[in-house]
Amino acid sequence: MASWYEERIFNAAMDVALSSARIAALRAEVLREARGEVVEVGLGTGLNLPHYPSAVRRVSAVAREVELDARALARAHERCIELVHVRGDAQALPLDDHSVDTLVCTFVLCSVEDLDAAAREFARVLRPDGALAVLEHVVSPRKLERFVQRTLTPPHRIWACGCRLDRDIAASLERAGFDRSTLPVARSNALPFPAAELLCSARARRRAAHFSASTSPA
Repeated sequence: MASWYEERIFNAAMDVALSSARIAALRAEVLREARGEVVEVGLGTGLNLPHYPSAVRRVSAVAREVELDARALARAHERCIELVHVRGDAQALPLDDHSVDTLVCTFVLCSVEDLDAAAREFARVLRPDGALAVLEHVVSPRKLERFVQRTLTPPHRIWACGCRLDRDIAASLERAGFDRSTLPVARSNALPFPAAELLCSARARRRAAHFSASTSPA
């Protein structure tokens, strides 16, 4: 359950900080191909909702909180999107195997306790032709910047509700069976350093061989 600080202060601050025009453009890019059974992990204040394609009318929102944020409900109402609250956690999604067409995750994985577990869950719930729409800040490939990120992460996690600046999210997703070629990481001017390196993909996919192996009879 979220703390008073997270609900009243941190979420409000992030609602402002992550709603710039540059980040909005990235959200629209990441969500452009969302279709079918759509699940968003860590809906938060609903900043993605205005950017879903018009064909998306229903989104299942996996969240730890007892109730969805009022800002998310308002944004869903404005877009005529039905929100289905599924209480749960990224590390143990309360969803059936291969039941999701589009799994959405933006600015969430930096604060998940067990990143590899979440990545495996993402791979588990996606259908063979399903895709992960992901937008996350990640560790820099540059040695000095990476050192700075790792140095800043311990104090940063205190005020930023567990957010890590030094996570190699693409590597975790690849270990879980996602095709690395569908997980592009690049420097962006949407956020300042130490969060300027972004993983941004509209259709991150599982490797076909990994899917076959994970579904073969025991």
